[in-house]
Order: sequence, then C-alpha cells, then structure tokens
Amino acid sequence: MSMDVGAKKGPRSDINITPLVDVVLVLLIIFMVLTPLMEKEIGVRVPEELPPEVANIPPPPDLTQVLFKVDESGIWHVNNETLTDATAQDRLKVYYKVAKSKEATQGPPVIFFDADDKTKYVRAVKALDAIRDSSSGWTIGMMTESIKNEAAPAPTTPGETPAPAPGATPATPEPPK
Repeated sequence: MSMDVGAKKGPRSDINITPLVDVVLVLLIIFMVLTPLMEKEIGVRVPEELPPEVANIPPPPDLTQVLFKVDESGIWHVNNETLTDATAQDRLKVYYKVAKSKEATQGPPVIFFDADDKTKYVRAVKALDAIRDSSSGWTIGMMTESIKNEAAPAPTTPGETPAPAPGATPATPEPPK
C-alpha cells in the first residue's frame, strides 16, 4: 500500500470506503438476525365449500365410523353403499361433512380402508386417490388382518412334552451339570 504524507494541499480525490464497509456490515448483521424470525409460518385452514349438487345429496344414516372397502372385483363400497368412479367423490364429501360435524364427540374424521387380497393394485390405489381427493381432512386407517398363531397341542399324559408347532425348530435339552 502506498501512503500520501501530505505533500499536496487541497481536496483529495480518493474514495474513503471505511464508512461504506461499516454500513454494509451493520446491514448484514441486521438481516442475519431478522431472517430466522421471518421464517415462522402460520397454518390457516380455509373452510371447504360444497358444490350445489353435493349439498342436495342426502346424508348417510347415523354414522359412527366410515369403512371404505374394495372387493375382489374392484367395486368400491362405503359402509353399505356401493360407489362408482363418478359418484365416489361426491359421496365421500358428504361422508366427510357428516364426520366433521361429529368431530367434537367422535374425534377427527377417520376413514378405514380395506382392500381384498385379490383386488387389483390399480383399483386399490384409485380408491385411495379418491379418498384423498375428496377431502384433505380425512385420516386414513389401513385395515389389516392379524396373523393367528397356531397353539401347540396340550400334552396327553403328564410326562409327555407337546409337539413343536409347524415351522418351529425343536429345542435341544441341555446336559445335566
């Protein structure tokens, strides 16, 4: 760096950048502190409006839970009502509206989904898409069957040990110590 020791008298034409750097650093610190505070989001749920043709559909009978079933031929059923691809959205919206109105007593709207083992995968996924598209407020519960454990038969005589269950490895007795 070079330095002018004052041999010249009069105005200097050099730019003094020290105040500029100070101002930029202060602004940088201000933005670094304020940016994390500005990232907070507030979730807002907008009420859903039903189209007039859906509002005229009669509500389902006394509703305690909603079961959406896909049978092995790919036909959709909600509780005891059979649905088509065209009517599924409208009926699911009506079921959601009824379940939402009972939220205070029964909890949030839950729909239980059950697909037969022989149902084509495409029909099951379309059914899940229909549920999701009807309303974003559904909580989908997937229904499964529990595997039943085969109980070992009871011994017939007091000294006899039961036979192992099918597929189980027999235990080897330990030698006495």
